[in-house]
Amino acid sequence: MEDLAAKKPSPANLAVLKKLAGVNALFAKQKLTHSYPHCWRSKTPIVFRAVDQWFVSLDKAGHRQVALREISAMAAAHGWLPAWGEARIRAAVESRPDWCISRQRAWGVPIPAFYDEKKNAYLDAGVARAVAEKFAVHGTNLWYNGTAAELLAGVTLPAHWPSATALTCGRDTLDVWIDSGSTHAAVLRRAQGGTHWPADLYLEGSDQHRGWFQSSLWTSAIAFNAAPYKAVLTHGFIVGKDGKKISKSGQYEKPPTSDNYIAQYGADVIRWWIASQDFREDIRVSDLDKDLKNPSSILNVVAESYRLIRNTLRYQLSNLFDFDPTKDAVPVAELDLLDRWALHQVAVLVRDCTAAYEAYEFHRVYQLCNQFCSVTLSAIYHDILKDRLYTLGTRARLRRSSQTVLHHLFHSLVRILAPVLTFTCDEAWSFATSGREFTDGSVHLEDWPVVPAEWFHPAVEAEVAAMLRVRSQVNEAIEPQRAAGKLGKSLDAAVTLTPPLSGEGSGLTDLLARHAESLAELFIVSRVHLAAPSGDKLQVTIQPCADTGNRRCPRCWRWVPSVVTISAGEVCPRCADALQS
Repeated sequence: MEDLAAKKPSPANLAVLKKLAGVNALFAKQKLTHSYPHCWRSKTPIVFRAVDQWFVSLDKAGHRQVALREISAMAAAHGWLPAWGEARIRAAVESRPDWCISRQRAWGVPIPAFYDEKKNAYLDAGVARAVAEKFAVHGTNLWYNGTAAELLAGVTLPAHWPSATALTCGRDTLDVWIDSGSTHAAVLRRAQGGTHWPADLYLEGSDQHRGWFQSSLWTSAIAFNAAPYKAVLTHGFIVGKDGKKISKSGQYEKPPTSDNYIAQYGADVIRWWIASQDFREDIRVSDLDKDLKNPSSILNVVAESYRLIRNTLRYQLSNLFDFDPTKDAVPVAELDLLDRWALHQVAVLVRDCTAAYEAYEFHRVYQLCNQFCSVTLSAIYHDILKDRLYTLGTRARLRRSSQTVLHHLFHSLVRILAPVLTFTCDEAWSFATSGREFTDGSVHLEDWPVVPAEWFHPAVEAEVAAMLRVRSQVNEAIEPQRAAGKLGKSLDAAVTLTPPLSGEGSGLTDLLARHAESLAELFIVSRVHLAAPSGDKLQVTIQPCADTGNRRCPRCWRWVPSVVTISAGEVCPRCADALQS
């Protein structure tokens, strides 16, 4: 046998060769380079030795057919997520000849087998159950601390067994996959913690089709003739920037931990980052110090996205401080057009995010919510609302209309995001329901948002979408004058729209005319004038309000033909009404 430590032939091997050669019995000798198997954890060479093992026959009583049947049934129900999981576990189940369930370890759950003086093994289901009952009271160390006679005291042995005093306890332990693979029987079938059998979902890494997923399937197929789960979801691993797995047995001297990242970014940013990735593939992490210094690194980009979400919730909460939905809510049918449009967008978001969650596509939730907050809300709805929320009278119908939608929006968005942004949403919920940072209630105890059918309104969505396209053209026309220093804020602009007389946009005239009074607010300008239709394209003309002889209200910053004097000073008529009400 080779001396592995010295890595040279042992003296015994050399002595044997010399003796064989001395009696002319050595047929041949040759030096070989042998690649020994290595321990997966310590990465050191190991030597195999021949020992008796315990096996489970997987073809007995049609167990393999049951397992394959359950794999196919789950595939038909789209239970393998992603779908390639079926092929991986099917290949593992089909190619496994049997299951070696014994291990020679100094630790682990003992196999309840007993041996006589001739090393004949004795294993019986009834005896095993009796031993298990004692383990439940005294622990598995009872196997190692006492004799077989003590362990079998009070246990009825099968007739063909020798007496307990003639037996010794075996020292083989169970394969750990038996332990983990039987948790469905120990936990789910006993309804521990309110669980049920079979499980709705098993979730683990992509290496478990030969591990826990498979051992659970075998134990359940053999014991209960069915799979222990309805669906199996496979995720990738966090890997280093070189694509190699980060683990205790890996090449990293000190594996990076989540604590380092959480200390810099916070737990919710890290959760938001993970949600943004397609977890079905491996996720690479780069150097933390370099990430912190690089604004375009994925973590810094995600951190900016997180701040957008947090500020979105803060904006909504800050504008709901005086809103009581039981008294101030406006019926859906009476909402302002823009608010009606926003409510439709909320309904679509809830519908799409619900579908994404049900498909375990968390990166879709990230994309949908990020787009919703950055474009639908920040760039459009929230931006337009500032004028009516900040300048109208407290109880103005238009302001209450917007607050109604903000209320629905917040309560929907915070529940959608709660599974991912756990702490942020719970904090926001606490402030929304109690006005304090901590409260007895939690968003995580709330029901999932359900959208009433009346929230959907495709016709309103189409109308506002058409006007938002005009808004984009207005913004494009304003930018050159802003760059030239002729305009500051968009409220400094007076806009003249000339709708097309013919062509694809000829129907725009009626649409703009119907909503003429809302256009200035929608475009965030001081005045919009509709000229007579002409040509085949929409024409946008921008004029600085300072050149029109109008005056700017110091309160709302809109330019108006004239101001009025009240006790608070000179303001526009609209602000005067708000202040005096």
